[in-house]
Amino acid sequence: MTSAGPILGVVFDLDDTLLPEREYVRSGYAAVAEHVRVLTGRSDRFETWLWERFLRGQAEGAFDALNAALALGLNGQVGDLVQVYRRHAPTVQPVAGMASLLGLLHARVRLGLLSDGYLPAQRLKLAGAKLERFFDAVVFTEELGRAAWKPSLQGFELVASLLELPHRACAYVADNPAKDFVAPNRLGWRTVQIVRPGQMHAHRPPVAGGRPEVVARSIGELATALR
Repeated sequence: MTSAGPILGVVFDLDDTLLPEREYVRSGYAAVAEHVRVLTGRSDRFETWLWERFLRGQAEGAFDALNAALALGLNGQVGDLVQVYRRHAPTVQPVAGMASLLGLLHARVRLGLLSDGYLPAQRLKLAGAKLERFFDAVVFTEELGRAAWKPSLQGFELVASLLELPHRACAYVADNPAKDFVAPNRLGWRTVQIVRPGQMHAHRPPVAGGRPEVVARSIGELATALR
């Protein structure tokens, strides 16, 4: 890191930082597919249909598209499918090596989690990954209101307060340069983008003021950046 002073607290994003977001999507599709089979009595490969559409770059409107393409007759129940997706208990493992790194970091600094996204989905992801034990403070910005989603400063100010640390002693690790680093950069945090194969947003160009200080392409590089 180029900024002066020691890092006393490290705050992590959740999606595609601690957990692979694609695997969460696939887990959610499996839950929805099972629900659709119960509703319709059909044995179509609903999960495969959804996943192949996703791999073609078509993630939006997935359940409306499924209902229309396969003539499921669920026009009034697509909203229920969204809730099944958001409320399912995901079977997603942390990014390889991440739990070990969290353990090493937690032995010497305070750790926080700051994540956008819908609830209860975000809580269920964290619980399913069994990572809660590492964090001294957890902030889901949805609890503060949609206006607190990144790039708002609000979540960062709250998590720093909960960690009882000044902004200059905090670092944020995340994946999306289009939104994740604007607020911590403004507050004087150190910022690290984690880049690995298969991420959904890491390739996006940084917005003004949103370029991370360091890009880490492996767990080893991330550990070095946080020393």
